[in-house]
Amino acid sequence: MDSLPPSMLHKILSTVATKNIRDFGSARIAFPGFNEVGREDHFYRSINLIYLNDWVDEVSAVRTFRLKCYRSGNPEAIYLRGMYEFFILHLVDEGREKIHLAGERGCELAQFVDGILNLAFSVDHRGIVHNYPAFTRQHVYKMFQIICSWQLSGHWDYDKPDMFLSVAERIDPNVPCDCWCSHIDPPEFEVSLDGSRSLWKCDRCFWNCAAWDFCYQIHLTARTWPIED
Repeated sequence: MDSLPPSMLHKILSTVATKNIRDFGSARIAFPGFNEVGREDHFYRSINLIYLNDWVDEVSAVRTFRLKCYRSGNPEAIYLRGMYEFFILHLVDEGREKIHLAGERGCELAQFVDGILNLAFSVDHRGIVHNYPAFTRQHVYKMFQIICSWQLSGHWDYDKPDMFLSVAERIDPNVPCDCWCSHIDPPEFEVSLDGSRSLWKCDRCFWNCAAWDFCYQIHLTARTWPIED
């Protein structure tokens, strides 16, 4: 362990911290190199909190750790705070502002959520969305895999904001039924990251379906925030 560079110690300690906060403390006590890395502001500013295990029994330690990351300017912590404000406190403007800020600071999931929120809020009276983000389709599939993963989803104990519900209900998921792309003969398919195949859709249909799916999945990833803040 003494021969490992600080960057490798940072990576190992980050993985330990997101899995179990008690093991994070034990690792810092057991090895001086981990303790030194764990004292640096850079560690709390750069650790990826998206998969932080907040279901563990050490609630107080998890809250303290997350707050320290947030106060250090950690992009994922800012994103999680924004999600909490948007979906749980229903502070829509404040939440979107923090999600956008987290994206600007490099949080990939925040960039995606910010882009698809802008897409969803562009829905018109016909139920069609317009502000297409610059994401590739493969990137959309990748982000949906993350959003729908068991580590992030499953938070049910709150209601979606009325404004968000209104937007979600206006998006028409059946646009492809009447579109030319659903009548291509022979049909064309595209392959997702998990290997599954689906009928190819034109851009209008693809983004309408993406916005609708997003609206009925993303709120399940919002989590509570430390009450000490």
